[in-house]
Amino acid sequence: MGTPHVRSNGAFGPRPQLPAFCRTRRPTVMVTVSSLAGLRALALLGLAFQLSTLLLVLAGPVPPRPLASTNTVFHSDASADAGEVPAVTPLSDQ
Repeated sequence: MGTPHVRSNGAFGPRPQLPAFCRTRRPTVMVTVSSLAGLRALALLGLAFQLSTLLLVLAGPVPPRPLASTNTVFHSDASADAGEVPAVTPLSDQ
């Protein structure tokens, strides 16, 4: 295999071998400007998705809308005139 290797304790022996995965050469990876621009666009898309999700969570639940049919008639309260504002009572008085 080669010349004997002197170990730190002074003993002679064969040279230690690295594992196979350390000895294999990996292909060189080329990083291009277009690949970086694509990665940046993907990161911005992910951030936009996270921001929209956060805003939806902060907005809270949306109450369901009542389904109004085409023949629904809205009636005004009989005690309130068109220009009159109804009185508001605090929750503590109820």
